[in-house]
Amino acid sequence: MYGNANDNTFRVNVQVTTLGFMEDSVCTTYFVFTLWAFDLVKKAIKKHFKYQGGRDYADFQNAAPISKKEFHVAFLHLFVMVVAATFIAMVRTKARWADLSSWNPMHFVANALLPLSTRNDDRSNSKVWAETFIHSPTEEHELFGNSLFRRTTGFRGDLAFNVTSDSDDPPNVIFIVLEAARYHNSHYLVGELDPSNLFNGTNITITPNFDKWAKRGVSFRNMWSSFPSSRCLESVLLAQVPYNNAAKTAIAGGRADTKLSGLPQLFLAKGYETFFMTGSKLTYDRWDIFLSAHGFDTVFSKIKMKALAESDLGISRADWEEPEKRGLYWGVHDDISFQFLGDLLVNKTKEQNKRMAKGEPKKPLFHMQYTISSHEPFKARPKWYADMEKPDFSDLHAGLDRSNEVKNYMEMQYFVDMELGKFMDRMEQEGILNNSIVVVLGDHGYGVELTNRYMQDVSVTRVPATIIAEGRLGKYAGLIIDDAAEHYDLLNTLADITGLPDGGFLQHGVGRSLKRKIPFGERIIFSNNPAHKMSIVRGHQQLQYDRDLDSMLLHNADTDHDMKVDLFPNLTTEEKTEWLGWRDVGRDISRYYLQRWDDDNCLLAVNCTKH
Repeated sequence: MYGNANDNTFRVNVQVTTLGFMEDSVCTTYFVFTLWAFDLVKKAIKKHFKYQGGRDYADFQNAAPISKKEFHVAFLHLFVMVVAATFIAMVRTKARWADLSSWNPMHFVANALLPLSTRNDDRSNSKVWAETFIHSPTEEHELFGNSLFRRTTGFRGDLAFNVTSDSDDPPNVIFIVLEAARYHNSHYLVGELDPSNLFNGTNITITPNFDKWAKRGVSFRNMWSSFPSSRCLESVLLAQVPYNNAAKTAIAGGRADTKLSGLPQLFLAKGYETFFMTGSKLTYDRWDIFLSAHGFDTVFSKIKMKALAESDLGISRADWEEPEKRGLYWGVHDDISFQFLGDLLVNKTKEQNKRMAKGEPKKPLFHMQYTISSHEPFKARPKWYADMEKPDFSDLHAGLDRSNEVKNYMEMQYFVDMELGKFMDRMEQEGILNNSIVVVLGDHGYGVELTNRYMQDVSVTRVPATIIAEGRLGKYAGLIIDDAAEHYDLLNTLADITGLPDGGFLQHGVGRSLKRKIPFGERIIFSNNPAHKMSIVRGHQQLQYDRDLDSMLLHNADTDHDMKVDLFPNLTTEEKTEWLGWRDVGRDISRYYLQRWDDDNCLLAVNCTKH
């Protein structure tokens, strides 16, 4: 509920309680009015049918005997009510139309309760509204109606960096998404100055292999995400602000019938094969259905990986459990999944070379890999790694209340990083990196130091990110971009790097191409955790805010990792007004995607049927 402990003030508590009373009042007013009207009618009827003696029939009710038949009828009515209530509850859990939140009368009166200054959702002028979220200085596009639905036709502007790409020999594009990886696992991204003293004056890094390869790529030290992984998937694949609902994500259930356009559709249109791989099970939120229905030709996960490991790697079925522990509750450890990713790329490269030797199209690969070993609670690890001598991270966690949990987290992040390093070294030796663009990023972070993992946004939603393109970066190798970026920027960035398909590309996202240079701090990004707070990042400053209340916290994400200094009270009136305006913009774009997803097939449409 609160950004930090300092948010838990008397003023905020009064606001929360007042809002609760207001919501209760709105939700019950109509019901109370109905009961009041019923009582008036009932009273009038009773008065009309009074006995001549002047005494109401009600005067004799207390003395009236109740027969067994009446008892039986009463119990029968009670039974019917219980059955009906059970049926209604079952329908509500299964049917979207029965979600009472969509019937909430608050929607009809909420605007009357808001100050005029927060009403920033007038979409009557579609171009003006849409251009708030589309970066027109760098993206050429054709906008369709009162929406973000558009055809992107090109990119323009000065370069922040460049990646060379040959349309006759297009590169493979590999996304490696690291579970629970936060940006300050990497000393390289934090920098030697370490303004929040995250490394306690040491030169330790938790991710030496990420750092090694990031130094050869283009890295983003101010990359933000959402939480948890399903919401990150929405942003990475579809370039959108995640579905703003604390209880469910947009992709829950698989959404097989919803029309979408994102990274898989971009690369399919360019003649790529699309492949998704993870050692994890994919039943959560029905990723298995979602990925297969929305652009991935092949989806390879826990069950298939276990079977292949047993047949090809000599791993026995017993090895998944004690004592070898090659698996964990979530699936298969990442040493195995990185082995299979390497094998896949070696085999695909051979196939591509044969096709090109015959003068046929290359058919490059777009691949997305999700790691899983570093999933909470950070205890499960293969026996060989548990027995291995590991770096001493005690300088980073000694004396903390949750020292052991932090130690486990760091050791499992180190494990995944070690396997990433082995994979990258193998790809370099096989000559595959010169023919590939590899994007490595965290899906979300984790506030492991705190019992409430959500409380530190910098730990939870600021993530590492780098683009590795061996032999393609030239003078830009080793560049670090410091301006705020978000997962949803990667779609346009990769489209700009690899080129658009003929005729352009249909999309419904809000990202921009990070390949293009813009002034630092000119653009804001939205990084939300619907279960906790919404936020805006501009430059190095992050504004935390609520969906409804006025409670806010503005801090410097670089110098104040723990969010101890609220900068907002000391701003000028003009500065406060500007941040309030951006807050309203953030609320509006969240409402937009919520409404569009709730209409099922409205993201790639000009008009919605329900809104």
